[in-house]
This record gives sequence, C-alpha cells and structure tokens, in this order.
Amino acid sequence: MKSSLPPEAKVPEVEAVDEDIPFPQGAFAPDNAIDEQIADLERWASANERRERGESIRFWILKGTACLAAVFAAIAGPLGFVRVSTVLAGVAALFIAIDSAWPGSSLRNPYRRAVYDLRALQNTIKLRWDKVRLAYPNPTGARRVANALALLDAIQTKREDIGRYLGSAEASPGVSRAGDSRKTAT
Repeated sequence: MKSSLPPEAKVPEVEAVDEDIPFPQGAFAPDNAIDEQIADLERWASANERRERGESIRFWILKGTACLAAVFAAIAGPLGFVRVSTVLAGVAALFIAIDSAWPGSSLRNPYRRAVYDLRALQNTIKLRWDKVRLAYPNPTGARRVANALALLDAIQTKREDIGRYLGSAEASPGVSRAGDSRKTAT
C-alpha cells in the first residue's frame, strides 16, 4: 500500500522524553491558561461586536430619521401642510444637533477592526496551540510549558496593540472628554 504523503514530506520527529515540570495538584496548567485566554478573546470580540452594532443602530436612527424628516418636510410644505412641514423640519434639526453634539459613528471602524483582529488572534493561537499539543503530548512537559508561555506573551502583545488603537479612537477628534488628560488640537 502506498503512502498518501509525498516522499519529500517527512513527519517531524518528536522527542520521546520531555522533562516534566512538577505542577501541584489543582495548579493552573498550560492547557487551562491558553483555553482561558482564547475564551477571554472571544468575550472581548463579542463586546466589541455589541458596541459596533450599537453605534450602527445609533447612526441609522439619528441620520436616517433626520434625512427622512427633512425630505418629508420639503414635500409637505408645497402641499400646504405647513405645520407638519415645520414639525418635521424641527425633528430633522433636533436629530442633526444630537448627532453633532455627541458624534459616535466614527467609532464603528475601530470596533469592527478589533473584532477582526481578535478573531484572527484566536484562530492563530488555537492553531499554534494545537500544533504544540501534537508535538509535545505531555501536558506538563517543559517544552509544552515554554510554548504556552511564548503564546501567552504573543497574546499579551497583540491585546496591548488592540487596546491602544481602541483607546486612541475618538468620537470627536480634537475635543477632550471630561477627565481626559490628552491634549486637544488647537
């Protein structure tokens, strides 16, 4: 029977012995650490999805209502519905004023980017951890623990990058929020 692997594709050799690191009973194991980080990334991605969805709903409610009210006000005026036209124009002005005073729609892109980056990080970590578990089957082996620590460092670095661009996203560039110590553009 022929092998399904091409002759040049060799299976990597796994060392039979991987030094055990003695973990006390019930201690935090590398598998648990990676699994909890992946679950944490999912929670953060879901929270960003909710924020992005809320910003999108806010965008369409404020801008959509303002636009429709302005269109119907323009139509109602020439048809003789002066009061209706005035009320609709007032509604359009109110919604435009609210959106101008508290702009938030510029935050949708950073939230969307964060969700994408977090999900990509989850998939990358999951794939790398699966490779580590296959290469080093001993759950308390020194190499497996070392790889887990390297993955945790990579997760921390990427989380800091994502937090940095989410933290620097401003709804209204140049305007400081209450309690914000960043300088504003003048």
